[in-house]
Amino acid sequence: MPGISRRTLMRGGGVLLGGGALLPAAACSRLSAPTWDVVVIGAGITGLSAARNLVDHGWSVVVLEARDRIGGQLHTDHSFTSVPVELGAGLIHGRDAYTWELVEESGADTARVRGGSGGGTRIDTDSPPLDVEDAAAYLRRTGVPESDWPPVSIDNEPLDRWSATWMHRHDLFDWWAASRANYRVVDGYDRVLEPLADGLDLRLSTPVREVRRIRSGVELAAGPDGEEVFRADHCVLALPLGVLKAEDVRFDPPLPTSHRDAIRALDTTDALKLVYEFDRPVLPDGPDALGWEPGADFVFWRLSSGASEVVVAWASGPSARDLLAREEDERFAIGLAALSDVLGEDLPDPVARTTHDWAADRYSRGAYLYVPPGAHDAPAALAAPVDGVLHFAGEPTTGENTVEGGYANGYDLTDQLIAEL
Repeated sequence: MPGISRRTLMRGGGVLLGGGALLPAAACSRLSAPTWDVVVIGAGITGLSAARNLVDHGWSVVVLEARDRIGGQLHTDHSFTSVPVELGAGLIHGRDAYTWELVEESGADTARVRGGSGGGTRIDTDSPPLDVEDAAAYLRRTGVPESDWPPVSIDNEPLDRWSATWMHRHDLFDWWAASRANYRVVDGYDRVLEPLADGLDLRLSTPVREVRRIRSGVELAAGPDGEEVFRADHCVLALPLGVLKAEDVRFDPPLPTSHRDAIRALDTTDALKLVYEFDRPVLPDGPDALGWEPGADFVFWRLSSGASEVVVAWASGPSARDLLAREEDERFAIGLAALSDVLGEDLPDPVARTTHDWAADRYSRGAYLYVPPGAHDAPAALAAPVDGVLHFAGEPTTGENTVEGGYANGYDLTDQLIAEL
């Protein structure tokens, strides 16, 4: 999906401080409870970019992250094979993606994914949809043949689960079908996080349990038992929608009805990557991606080739939910059988395999977001500040579920906060 606006990292003049501060949870106690200008909840791409922008403008910031690593759903496994494997976000979409400046800043190496670049018929969407209309019903009503429908289900949910108004408002009917090159970061997508995290006050393994709005700003109870206290004038909440829906973070007083309704109205899709390593090449020479077409249960792409080969099987939406309802061994067997069917030949048993269940991940509770029928105004409602101190960020406030979108939003939100104060 398209992003919001481009931001360029401030460079030089001591802006990027040496040596990121990855502090253990015990570094802050209830007795000290220092106060910051801003506390950021979540060290995914949005939380990191928000913190980076604020710190580069001289604000005092602490970032609280529940996991023992940064990145959120950008999760690179460097231990599985001889090549880094992306268990979450994996691609840079197009040469104009905002994250190319992070690639340049970090010195990361990239490679184009041959194949899977989209391309299709542009859709005439001059006729506006009805507010409660789903995208499939809208396309049928306006006479667009199904053969021309955008391949939304490859990445997310089928069109009958999407808000037509949202897709129309953000020019998304043409996005999935547009031709664009995809790229992967050869030495690991997490490389692009380095210039954002450099020098930040990062508190890992510090889940936030409660956010209290107090007279002077906010007070957060964090840590495994909520025993640590953090105080700040403002709080940026860069949390996944699934975590907000599960109410894993308590709010005192409760969030306004508008924000609670927005959280309920939005939804998350399911997505699953099954990663296999074979002791010989199995995909034919040519495209790195296979099955990139509407209706396919899996998309396959090659991560590396040589004496051995690493192949990813990707499923989303209903296909992913069917797999997630099964035992892990069965998921891998189904993916392997589907790859064998696509190639028209029997395959050797993989020498290694790995996956990550984002639906079962307590700090994610789902893959990424989509906007259902009738929920087209929910992201904007959630983006409205609460009492001038709580500022929600990321895909629940934008409907944007790419790395570059999260990166841009962290800067956009904090640019506005800096300008207002």
